[in-house]
Amino acid sequence: MTRLKDTASPWDLIQSFIAREWARGYTGKQFAKGELIKRELKHGNAGDFQGFLLNTRLEKFQDARVREAIGLAVDFEWINRQLFYNAYQRVRGYFVGSDFEATGLPDAAEMALLLPLRDKLSPEVFNQTVPVPPVTSMDPASGHTLRDHLRSAKKLLADAGWIYRDGALRNARGEPFTLEFLDNSGSMGRVVTPYAKNLEKLGFKVNYKVIDFAVLQKRLDVFDFELISNRIGGSEAPGTELLERFGSKAADTEGSSNVIGVKDPAVDALLDKVVAAQTRPQLTAALKALDRVLRHGHYAVPHWYGSVHRVSWRSGRFEQPEITPRYYQPEIWVSSTWWGSTANLVGDK
Repeated sequence: MTRLKDTASPWDLIQSFIAREWARGYTGKQFAKGELIKRELKHGNAGDFQGFLLNTRLEKFQDARVREAIGLAVDFEWINRQLFYNAYQRVRGYFVGSDFEATGLPDAAEMALLLPLRDKLSPEVFNQTVPVPPVTSMDPASGHTLRDHLRSAKKLLADAGWIYRDGALRNARGEPFTLEFLDNSGSMGRVVTPYAKNLEKLGFKVNYKVIDFAVLQKRLDVFDFELISNRIGGSEAPGTELLERFGSKAADTEGSSNVIGVKDPAVDALLDKVVAAQTRPQLTAALKALDRVLRHGHYAVPHWYGSVHRVSWRSGRFEQPEITPRYYQPEIWVSSTWWGSTANLVGDK
């Protein structure tokens, strides 16, 4: 952006990406007096997918009930409140906040794609609403407290053959269930720590390990991990890149993006529909069906995403158009459609 003559303000326009910084750093006299504006601008951009990915190549993660139980131990509401100043929303699926996100029961267009795959899919895909992460309430009467979720997780684990005994969650062979979270920066430590405490209540033995980025990348390339945190940017038109991310062939290819290890013929068939789509409605139906099937597989523990742009700018320097675009990034929108008094710009006489 062009700098202004009056440099009392530290910026003309700036976007914040850190919740703590936005909550605690963008305060003071200039904000109180209205000299600096602080706004959360709504948008319709596809949200990023972010979550803890489980390596389903490992025997202990191959049962979807186990994977679902691991996800039930997250208390997102506590994390969002205590660590993120309630700045985020929960990721629900792989195409969150977009037209491709599955909701409720399958619609007619999805059914047309799912019914030919009935023998490859669980009945829940057809007769149950798409899974969404549980919401944790502090009201014991709600039936949705963390204790309630852990109780459900305990039953899922027991149904999958994992019982708490001798101080640990164990299978029929007496082997304890260990979980290793890998991180290359240590930034996830404050999230993993409370999460690990909840997992330990179920009997998991949790290890959070920080390693060098190069070592982490090498281990990911050969799929030598248990759980990692991963983020994938949202897209308004997902396509062939999904073959690399969820296709069976990629699951066996070292260095591929199919870190989870998804090998599902139904997923492969839906990916073919995505790639072959000729119209937007066809693409939407195929992606919603894909999202639905993947979410019923519980391959990841969803994290969070930001549904607004956090932006601050100098008061009196800009005027906004009445219409806000659905898809945009602040810098491009401001520089191309906002306007202000040119007499305030450096170099103007």
